[in-house]
Amino acid sequence: MMAFSKSISEFRNHVPAAYDWAYLETGGTGLVPDFVYEGVRRYMDDRYFKGGDSVWLFDDGITWTLPMIEKSKEALAQMIHGRPQEIAFGQSATQMFTLVTEGIDYSPEDNIVTVQEGWIGSRYAWQKRQAEGLEVRFVYPEEGRITAKQMIEQCDSHTRAMAINLVESSTGFRMDVDELGDFCRKNDILFFVDGVQALGVLQIDVQRSNIDFLVGNDYKWMMNFCGTGYAYISQRVRKQIRHWGAGWMSDTDRFNTTKEHWEPRMDAGRFEIGHQHNDGIYGLGLVAAQYNLLGGESIERYVCDLAEDFRLRVQASKGVRLSYNFPKKNCSQIVSIKTAREMELDNEDFKKAKVFMHLREPDQTGEREMRVCFHYYNNKEDIDRFFAVVDACNRR
Repeated sequence: MMAFSKSISEFRNHVPAAYDWAYLETGGTGLVPDFVYEGVRRYMDDRYFKGGDSVWLFDDGITWTLPMIEKSKEALAQMIHGRPQEIAFGQSATQMFTLVTEGIDYSPEDNIVTVQEGWIGSRYAWQKRQAEGLEVRFVYPEEGRITAKQMIEQCDSHTRAMAINLVESSTGFRMDVDELGDFCRKNDILFFVDGVQALGVLQIDVQRSNIDFLVGNDYKWMMNFCGTGYAYISQRVRKQIRHWGAGWMSDTDRFNTTKEHWEPRMDAGRFEIGHQHNDGIYGLGLVAAQYNLLGGESIERYVCDLAEDFRLRVQASKGVRLSYNFPKKNCSQIVSIKTAREMELDNEDFKKAKVFMHLREPDQTGEREMRVCFHYYNNKEDIDRFFAVVDACNRR
């Protein structure tokens, strides 16, 4: 049976690394819960000790690989308020994002509006297309924020698509996704969203936000091992993506080796060419099922409340300050702070106190920045342990 938790307060018990560490680095790599570890290990042990294709364990019994993939798609679709047939798996969020950067035939008149200082994976993908002649309009942040107004002002009658990161990785700024999605739909602009730093802890409704394409990964907030990406691909954008490859998984009749001609699937599975990272897909499905059981609204409120408590503690503490002061609607579970130049605080201080996080090198002013991230395996004791390190440094 899956060791799912029925309450957020109990969930920490399923994450052994959280026993010893105040783990505040999920924006880089998240922790793995016991039900993912044990489920994947059981599969690996069967492959190792018995051979052949193993089966996958769920609360309602065991299943083979293709039904397991469908179960994972169902759980992920419920998490984002989409449909299973709109979910596809791939190697990573970055690789999945190239479906819309490389797979759509943009005309010489088209332009793309996106963010300049967002996650480098999607930014590099658009820079490649820019070098090939596509007009890409990069919007620069002001004091760490990019407003919907800034994005909309860059659009015109030739804007083919808008691409954003729902939560900016380094700043924690949360974009006004509903407002942007509404604008894009009314103006027939495709709306692409990188949800890597949100999926798993913040609510996303692809229907309400008019999202055409959404990507996520496995190893951060989805608490999985690294190597699996996934995408929501709406029917609207699915029709526009050029199919540059084909394989047995992309066919309407998988495993029918007697067929003479390929017939592409009509759902998002048409972009799944061959056998995939199945243990990663299994883990993603389990974590999505846990999210759905606890409830997206409860999870978002919990992690954002932790982040707000942390911000208040920063404002009341000596030697540290918030890097940015965002409106509440644009705050997320990621908080960027800076340490004063005179603070003799380094990564070894946190490591000795069993606080897992990373201080960056000093900037030109001598301040050091750090990103503090809150998952639902965190609690207020983790915040206390962080500030115990800060207070100890202030007393030196």
